[in-house]
Amino acid sequence: MAMCASHIEKCANPDCHAQFRRLGAGKLYTLHVNRPQAWGLPPNVRQKVVWLCGRCAQTREVEFDTQHCQVLVIRRERLRRQSA
Repeated sequence: MAMCASHIEKCANPDCHAQFRRLGAGKLYTLHVNRPQAWGLPPNVRQKVVWLCGRCAQTREVEFDTQHCQVLVIRRERLRRQSA
């Protein structure tokens, strides 16, 4: 799996300003995409990669809305209630 982490600039949580510095800190999420441009990617890139910093990864998860080509950052408590 080829992945270019240099395109990850900050935490996927829009309320967080943590900058991506290295692998191993936080959590990466990946999604294979068929329409890269709909996800804001160059046409030759087939994988959407986002990162949650370690602090946000403790309380949040990432979901990919494939119908609307969006990355959703959701609180873990909300995920647990929806699955119960």
